[in-house]
Amino acid sequence: MPLNDIQYQELRQMARQCVGRVSERAHFVLMRDQGMTQQAIARTMDYSLRTVQRASASCDAHGAQGLHDAPRSGRPPCDRHLTDIVETQASQPPTVYGYLQTVWTVALLALHLAERFRIVISPSTVRRALRAISFSWPRPKLTPVHKPDPQRATKLARLDEVLACDPAQAHIVAVDACDVHLLAVLRSMWQRIGTQARLPTPGANRRRGIFGALNVRTGQWHYLLTARKRSVEFIQFLEQLTQTYHSGLIYVIADNCIIHASAALRAWLTCQQRIQLIYLPTYSGHELNPVEKVWWLLKQHIAANRNYHSLPDLDAAIHRCCLEFTPHRLLSLANCSVIRHARLALSPPYVNSFG
Repeated sequence: MPLNDIQYQELRQMARQCVGRVSERAHFVLMRDQGMTQQAIARTMDYSLRTVQRASASCDAHGAQGLHDAPRSGRPPCDRHLTDIVETQASQPPTVYGYLQTVWTVALLALHLAERFRIVISPSTVRRALRAISFSWPRPKLTPVHKPDPQRATKLARLDEVLACDPAQAHIVAVDACDVHLLAVLRSMWQRIGTQARLPTPGANRRRGIFGALNVRTGQWHYLLTARKRSVEFIQFLEQLTQTYHSGLIYVIADNCIIHASAALRAWLTCQQRIQLIYLPTYSGHELNPVEKVWWLLKQHIAANRNYHSLPDLDAAIHRCCLEFTPHRLLSLANCSVIRHARLALSPPYVNSFG
């Protein structure tokens, strides 16, 4: 029977939006409405005549809804709580249940479910259940275990005291240093499936040292490029900080790197009453020092999957990147304890660099 406008539009939408057999059936009916015989439709669409006839008859009897697949009877799930059981068991190592193996495999987990819960399923079903609960098969990450800092509470209390001081009386900067190499830092990137980008390595790798300081209240960024990272270069960096901040105390938040506590630095500090070093607890720089995150951003921008031919080229890239840093961006990026303790609003945006 011919289609009216409403039926025609409904079938057109079904043909475009539905997938698989439902879309094909909608095409059968639309082609019949255009005057094609069912035999011609079967030949054109490469289906049997019986399939085209059933679709047409179902549409005539029940409308467009008749083209959808009817509910089918099938084997019910072996256990509706399977994913919960798999998650509970896989969250514990096999040794907890007396197995010799130290890690689960889908085969071992399937055997365990059959013996312990009388749930007989295939390894592929176990794998689907593991994916459903967001389990994957990566390697674990080694986490070094460090001795706790016995002065941690004292250092954190001193840090809180410094961060609460009068802004008119003192400046607070976090400092750190890093190296950037001519050789690229390998990072994930979009690539065409079946290919892998290749980065030619330079003949001789060299590196550039960078000292950086972030004012945790204003977001002002300072940096100094050096050939090496020794106490003498760190002292030079601190001297330039004193030239930038002409008055008031300068609290310098630093980790426990050897150059931050060397004899040369201590001797220099005795003549510099304006600078006071505030040491973070050991092994906590990655958590509390916002400059660590600035280094991550810098390397992501200029060194990710990119080699440099010479140090001057690398220096130019570092300068360009640092000039793009804004106080708001740096403070929002460095979302760590030091920043959360800084209670003052940002000053007008500016960037100050040493060269």
